[in-house]
Amino acid sequence: MATILLIDDEVIFHRMIEHSLQPLGHSVHSELTGIAGLAAAARYHPDVIITDLNLPDVSGYEVTRRLRRDPAFAQTPILVLTSQSGLQDKLASFEAGADDHITKPFEPVELIARMNVLLRRVEMIRQAAPVGAPARQQKIARLIAIHTLRGGVGSSLLAVNLALGLNSLWTAPTALLDLVLTAGQVALLLNMPLKRTWADLADYKPQELEFEILQSIIAHHNSGLDFIAAPTYPTDAEGLTNDAFTTSLQLLRPEYDYLIADLPHDFSEVSLLTLDAADVILLVIAPELSSIRAAAAALDTYNRLGYPPDKVRLVLNNIFPRGGLPRERIEQALNKQVTVSFPYAPDILIQAINLGHPIIQEEPGEPLAILLEDFAFYLSQEQHKKTRPEKPTQAWKRVYDRFIQARNKREKAK
Repeated sequence: MATILLIDDEVIFHRMIEHSLQPLGHSVHSELTGIAGLAAAARYHPDVIITDLNLPDVSGYEVTRRLRRDPAFAQTPILVLTSQSGLQDKLASFEAGADDHITKPFEPVELIARMNVLLRRVEMIRQAAPVGAPARQQKIARLIAIHTLRGGVGSSLLAVNLALGLNSLWTAPTALLDLVLTAGQVALLLNMPLKRTWADLADYKPQELEFEILQSIIAHHNSGLDFIAAPTYPTDAEGLTNDAFTTSLQLLRPEYDYLIADLPHDFSEVSLLTLDAADVILLVIAPELSSIRAAAAALDTYNRLGYPPDKVRLVLNNIFPRGGLPRERIEQALNKQVTVSFPYAPDILIQAINLGHPIIQEEPGEPLAILLEDFAFYLSQEQHKKTRPEKPTQAWKRVYDRFIQARNKREKAK
């Protein structure tokens, strides 16, 4: 059974929640103020924390933020319980790091249901990455950088789906890095709350960083994918130095098989550091003139930086139903072949964005998901592609079946 910490200055809610949860075997500890609640959290290490927003000393937002800054509570479910029901109030709760938001008055059965969802999510994460697991063998992750100088072409969607695709193909340690520090969307696209972000490294000097510290900002998706989220506001990342980021990248690479980096649309220092270290750069373009001009500028910069041509792959995302520039003209203009062209599929992508349901995970039978899954296989490490997994995943089986069908079709055509 779970240990619950309740922080609320209204005693009547203490009694209501205690009477709802204690018969189920849960242990409930109650505090009247935010400061007392923080002290109780350190004392009891609860499985779930429920906090009101209107507390007599500090707000529930501040309580949540302070808890999230402590590595010990980076993954602890936090549920905000408040009389404030506006959309902005809910968004503020999530931005502070809360997992859920319930409005007073509430039905005890709803509170129990919401709390059970949070507890199950934590249990799934523990099963995906069990505590005390043996240390991983030393390796260097294959680093795939998603880049574009033209926003709105789907680079973040591509990063999220490729990361999930690689993770589901090989069940190998995979991490997605949201490096769009001004307005990253990875957590939103995964439907995951913002708990800790890159900004939480700002208080550390580069020489103080260790992988154990990075683990406190690594979030875990229920698929098994790890990710590091970008902060909500650009000012939050001001204290993150380039040296700290470089050190973080060096610490992450031996711990994973795959790192996928969603880059800002520029050649900032963070972008350059990642592009330099990347094994593959996916330059995302749309079939329109401004995107092609931006791609030409990016390719020229890559060349000046000395990147070999085969390090860069062109990814064409058809974001228009019709009237886009033909693929052949794009290849001629850029003097480079397009590696993969994704079809126009607005309905399923809009739903994926608004609900935080990545297509490759939620709709594996859709043509776009199939193409993304095959592309993830194409980008995989050679030792993975050349060896049948001991326990093939469903994703691997789907890719293999499609390969066999395509081969048989080619042989029949001869």
